Amino acid sequence: MEYKGKRILVLGAGRSGIGAAHVLGLMGADVTLNDYKEIAFTSAEKALLEEAHVTVITGRQDNDLLAAIDRIVVSPGIALTIPILVEAAKRDMDIVGEVEVAYDISKAPILAVTGTNGKTTTTTLLGEVMKQTGRPVMVGGNIGDSLSEAAYEIPADGYLVAEVSSYQLETVKTFKPLGAIMLNITPDHLQRHKTMEAYQAAKENIFKQQTSKERTVLNMDDPLVAGMVPRVPGKVLCISQEHGVTDGAYFADNQLFAVRNNEAEAVISTADIHLPGRHNIENILAVIALAYDLGITAAQLHDVIANFKAVEHRLERVTVIDGATYFNDSKATNTDSAIKALESFKEPVVLLAGGYDKMTDLTDFMAMVKTHAKALVLMGDAAARFEEAAKAAGVENIVRVRSMAEAVAKGHELAKPGDVVLLSPACSSFDWYHCFEERGDDFKNEVQALADMLANKKGS
Repeated sequence: MEYKGKRILVLGAGRSGIGAAHVLGLMGADVTLNDYKEIAFTSAEKALLEEAHVTVITGRQDNDLLAAIDRIVVSPGIALTIPILVEAAKRDMDIVGEVEVAYDISKAPILAVTGTNGKTTTTTLLGEVMKQTGRPVMVGGNIGDSLSEAAYEIPADGYLVAEVSSYQLETVKTFKPLGAIMLNITPDHLQRHKTMEAYQAAKENIFKQQTSKERTVLNMDDPLVAGMVPRVPGKVLCISQEHGVTDGAYFADNQLFAVRNNEAEAVISTADIHLPGRHNIENILAVIALAYDLGITAAQLHDVIANFKAVEHRLERVTVIDGATYFNDSKATNTDSAIKALESFKEPVVLLAGGYDKMTDLTDFMAMVKTHAKALVLMGDAAARFEEAAKAAGVENIVRVRSMAEAVAKGHELAKPGDVVLLSPACSSFDWYHCFEERGDDFKNEVQALADMLANKKGS
């Protein structure tokens, strides 16, 4: 779409909305940024909006905002079922999300990553790997910068690497990434999408517009993802930890292999990888498959992967206190992610879980807690339901707490030397926090405060 002179309504004044409004204003669009809540913008945000001559209306969201609008840009956290969007749909108005805007304005090819779990680690690693081309690389979307701002800045000879969620993919129309990665599909965000079918359909929008010139990486160990093969219009690159593949990447005998035309080349052994867990092998295989197909060599892949450490809030090692190691996995916002975190440790685990309850089934999660955790510390709105499910699964050592500080203190009390104290909530953060990053930072701050207090006691 040509945005110059168009009237654009951007709904949602968070990072994504502000970024889209700023860029579209700079491109000559007449932009209105709206949020139904009153928003206190920072001075930096105000400066961006003023620079782009954006009209800001917050604290109300009336249908008169729709008058003479050419396109509505929806922030990913906003459901398409809110009244103003229902009315816009009745009027057959053009409704898209920021990912579609980014695709419109990016001169550089886009590499996009989606899946229920592992998106952030995979996207971050892919960005680092693509820097081996010597071309400019920017990373954005569901992490980092607003994707539209990154798309506006990236030159034509670069790569834009994007983490895209089901919320963001729900509103794409022409989005066609040069390379797409589909990691896995497990129940999540069903309060928004209502059914697994609708959730999966949103995810599949990542490759729907592709042609034979593009490629998509599919995880063949995930039955739902493997079933997508016939629906991918572009080249399919497969990854597996269970068997070999003809094009893509696979894992065998503690080695990760890149494959092209049924010829395998060893890339790296698990001894040189610093990310724990089977799920991280999956993430790395996905990066290998796509990057290798785009011309990155096995040697280049090895060097980047061997130097890559955990992303913040994803099984992030915080510190050791009295012989127990503390890990921040605040990004584990669903049960499947928390299960994978528990599977990553052979040591006894004191698990800190709970938060905003997505009301997903807890059977498999609590079975894993029973076999892999020595104690379960529960917090947040989900605590009562989680405790009931834990008891039903036979989990015996369960503690309820009322703050992160209390959770960390209780974890320290329950842990012995050699144990792991793991924050892996299996829930969103929106009961106590604005985002999972804020929750993870709070955990790390409390762990550090505990370490400082104990050090002072020993020193006195």
